[in-house]
Amino acid sequence: MTGTPAFTVVMAALDDYAIIEQVHLCLEAQSIRDRLEVLFVCRDRAQLQLPEDFDKNYPDIRIVEGGPGVLLNEARALGVRQASTPYVLILEDHCLPHEHCLEHMLSRLEEGWSAVGPAFVSGNTVSRLAIAANLLTYGEWMGCREGGERRFVSGYNSAFRKDVLISRDERLDEDLVTPSTLQSQLYDQGHRFFFEARAVMSHWESSGYRGVTKILLKNGRGLGALRSRRWSLAHKLLASLLNPVLAGYRFLRAARTWWRVGGSGLRALLHLLPLTTLWTFGELLGYWSGDFSGAVEGVSDIERNRQRFVDARSEPIRKPY
Repeated sequence: MTGTPAFTVVMAALDDYAIIEQVHLCLEAQSIRDRLEVLFVCRDRAQLQLPEDFDKNYPDIRIVEGGPGVLLNEARALGVRQASTPYVLILEDHCLPHEHCLEHMLSRLEEGWSAVGPAFVSGNTVSRLAIAANLLTYGEWMGCREGGERRFVSGYNSAFRKDVLISRDERLDEDLVTPSTLQSQLYDQGHRFFFEARAVMSHWESSGYRGVTKILLKNGRGLGALRSRRWSLAHKLLASLLNPVLAGYRFLRAARTWWRVGGSGLRALLHLLPLTTLWTFGELLGYWSGDFSGAVEGVSDIERNRQRFVDARSEPIRKPY
């Protein structure tokens, strides 16, 4: 890096380097690489198993150790606090930014937006199930010709002004379990978000039903536990009764995306109904689980090392350009 960093990328690396290598390669290929500060937040540096020549080849990568028991959301919060720039992108290990992605995001952040979210394409190209899962979870930001102000940008893989996140104080760790709840609170406080359609990332979901089921149920449970943590009994009962309505809304939203992107085959469309049911049922479980810590740990476990759920032969998580 030869320039002054203006934009920090936080990568929680709770497994070894091989899991985040493709994301790292995409960061090195960014058009504004000289303006990036890259932080790998790990449990222990030795556990990363970095290549022997890593420090020589990438002398500006910062390695931050969070300790043996650090969870994914805690690692991300630690990275935010360690960032030295005004803007922070929290990136998943299965989401690869295209060459000019971060340039477009930084440009919007410098306009004053509190957060900027990217557009997505499915990294999975073979599994109709995985394509359907992408339509369900990231479809709001797929196939859009134009950007603009949005009520929500993607919970993960969006960039924020650091001061906005730091202002959350001790709440930040919890905020980063399921950032959609964070955005709701920030929006109510007057913060505004921009969806940048030119900033494109490829996102991978599980290639098979076993992985998709685990991902949607655990993420749903975490979201439900976080949303309902301070609800009254009456509120929980009402939300539970309306759970089928939420499932229907999510299905229709994903189906609209399927149509907008030109269709992804009838099989992908047919997968949407069971996937929507899984995700929304997981949220219902979260309302009533009573085990908030367990729900958070479930999200931390399922959202790292997506490679274990992706078919490495037909649709590997690999730099797309």
